Amino acid sequence: MSKIDTNTQATDSVKLDEHSVAGYLREHPTFISQHPDLLAHIELAHECGQATSLIERQTLVMRKKITDNAARMSDILSTARRNDVQFEKTKRLVISLAAAADLNSLTEALKQSFTQEFNASAVHLALFSPLKKMDDHIDLSSVNSADDNEHYSQIQALASKNWAYCQAFESVTMAALFPDHKKLKSSAIVPLYLSDKAIGVVIIASDNKDHYNDQLDTLFLNHVASVTAACLGRIRL
Repeated sequence: MSKIDTNTQATDSVKLDEHSVAGYLREHPTFISQHPDLLAHIELAHECGQATSLIERQTLVMRKKITDNAARMSDILSTARRNDVQFEKTKRLVISLAAAADLNSLTEALKQSFTQEFNASAVHLALFSPLKKMDDHIDLSSVNSADDNEHYSQIQALASKNWAYCQAFESVTMAALFPDHKKLKSSAIVPLYLSDKAIGVVIIASDNKDHYNDQLDTLFLNHVASVTAACLGRIRL
């Protein structure tokens, strides 16, 4: 066994205790000043009876500020990472929508993105105009009259707002659009407008009742609505 190996094993076998730490600090008196971040984790009581010294109070306040700032920075970084991931997913969806040459491929792009990347359970595109015979995607329909859907007026009313929003899945009204899904509990409603006219609505649904709720930031969904409506205008024209 080499000398280096022997020394390494000897070092590894040394148990670190308070006497060792104290001895190290005595031999390295500038250690704390070289590592000021340690002060946020070290408690130094100042003996002054029942009163709390000003220095001790200031130390406690500064330690709390450091801890709070560290927590806020962690939250900011976590949010930034989530936004980066969502941006990449959104970019892929926009590219797919832009490449769609017909209603079937556009509907499929919406379905694939939301079910595979955004963890939705189902997606349906309901347009407020007649479809052509070739427009036969299972998740695409015309809701233009009672002949198309007996709940057409309620479904068209979903686009009374010109921004995306979330709500509980209203099975009586929307069940006909999702015949293969029986456990949908929450939904995101994405109205589609072109030149201030409602042309349809994308309904994104989930089996999880909390997946789409009123706390969800709908900025991304509104962006998807604008791109989808523009693509629909290109395809239908």
